[in-house]
Amino acid sequence: MSILSAALTIMILTVSASHPQSPVMGRNFDSFGDINCESEEARLDNLAVTLQNEPAAKAAIIFYGGQVFRGRLPRRGDAAARAARIKPYLVNRRGIPPDHVVVIDGGYLKEWYAEIWIVPPGASIPSPHPSIPIDQVRFRKGKASLREFRCGI
Repeated sequence: MSILSAALTIMILTVSASHPQSPVMGRNFDSFGDINCESEEARLDNLAVTLQNEPAAKAAIIFYGGQVFRGRLPRRGDAAARAARIKPYLVNRRGIPPDHVVVIDGGYLKEWYAEIWIVPPGASIPSPHPSIPIDQVRFRKGKASLREFRCGI
């Protein structure tokens, strides 16, 4: 090794050490509002193919309740009941391992919304970014039922 190449190697190592790499981030794969079952399943099918092609990656699905849900005030639990069908579809219908799908309650936005993130090994799961505090959400009477949000599979 020449003196010049040794000096370049030392300079590269010094620059690398003084500028630590930024943490590995997940990538936003898709997002959607309160769409119909067929459209949602098509998006989840695309996610399943991606996870099968990247077997070490995980999916993080962040859902947000809305101040308005399907044109009226939401009931407590509507957002979670609406999101509850996502993981079972990926696990039971598409064969994704349960530990490769994380579903996160993200709080509230103006309307129901879901973000899908691909999280590679070593990356942090993204944090939700709600824009509406829960004390600014009005609820109508009644309780949400999972049965209301099932897709006819």
